[in-house]
Amino acid sequence: MILPRESEAYERVYAESRRLLPLYPFFKRYREEFVHHFLEEIRKEVGSSRMREEVLRTLCSSFYEALFDFRSPLASEKVAEEFLQLRNRGIAPLLLLQKLFVSLLARLVNDYADDRDLFLYLRIVSDYFESVMEYLKTLLQAETDRDFSTHVPLKPEEIERWLPPGRPVHLLNVYKGLSIPYEAVVSRSKNGSIVLQMPLERGVVAQREGRVVLYDRRMEPFAVSMEIVRIRFRQKVAIAETGSPVWIDSIAHRRKRVRVTLNEPIKGRITALGRQFNVDVVDISGKGVCLQTDVPYGLPLFEQVEVTLPIPQSDGSIRNIVMRGTLQYISTPDTKRRRYHILLHANPKKEEILSSFVARRELDLLKEIKAIAQKRRPW
Repeated sequence: MILPRESEAYERVYAESRRLLPLYPFFKRYREEFVHHFLEEIRKEVGSSRMREEVLRTLCSSFYEALFDFRSPLASEKVAEEFLQLRNRGIAPLLLLQKLFVSLLARLVNDYADDRDLFLYLRIVSDYFESVMEYLKTLLQAETDRDFSTHVPLKPEEIERWLPPGRPVHLLNVYKGLSIPYEAVVSRSKNGSIVLQMPLERGVVAQREGRVVLYDRRMEPFAVSMEIVRIRFRQKVAIAETGSPVWIDSIAHRRKRVRVTLNEPIKGRITALGRQFNVDVVDISGKGVCLQTDVPYGLPLFEQVEVTLPIPQSDGSIRNIVMRGTLQYISTPDTKRRRYHILLHANPKKEEILSSFVARRELDLLKEIKAIAQKRRPW
């Protein structure tokens, strides 16, 4: 079952799963058609052009098997990891799944039209599919492409317009390189102080970052950044008091790939302009990397470089991979160390290795957020 054991949805579906026993032959018959349609829809996406056929078929098959294994919660974490890899290639898997779920329900209605329990089956399966989509949304986080630069404070009338009490808002935080978008509600706003009510786990992330970012298509080309003054935790809700709202650059420019930081920087190397030097890997995605070094001279932008990265594997081993890339951007967070942001030109196999590592790291970070939130929750 593609749901974590601790979720209320898992308990609900598990309790009703015995009523679905008459559908097991249907699920078995429909497997090949589901996988076939999943493959067809994925192939239409730009990011799938370099994915190997066996990788795609294995992913679709394992996802279907895990989806209808009602006895086990999140039947395989490998499924979640591979699903993240799919998204990391720029594919929108939730839209694909929505089509497939609708198709499966239509087939179910057709095959069991004369069964007196049809509406019971539809209610249970539809509830399960909805829960799966909600769970996957927590994995498939959106990203933002650059650091924010502050501009001017919001005027009182702007706060009244954009942050009236009771308004649902879209917020964004970053946890160790992982961008976390979520929804919250404005409790009140007065004299430049805005109180937001948000999910407990997101409150933990907001408290760590010390600010939240509010984005809205109607605000573009700007968004709003607010400092966290204090946060209170109450059961599954975090109540955040914020202040100093300021306009910042729009977050409409989005990263196509998830980028994550590491608990400890890994050591890599760059070969460029006929020289080699050691670097710290600051963050990494399936298509790019940010490297930091003490080397006193800078490389020219758009220079072709060769990068050697030691990528940790799931079994604890290290796999060194060498890739060519293009230097896209240089930043200097301090006066001594430069950061080189490099677009990697990886072949499908190496891109798969990078995406797998990023997906594992992303899952670890989401678990870490949950663990911190559990400690905050009063019992």
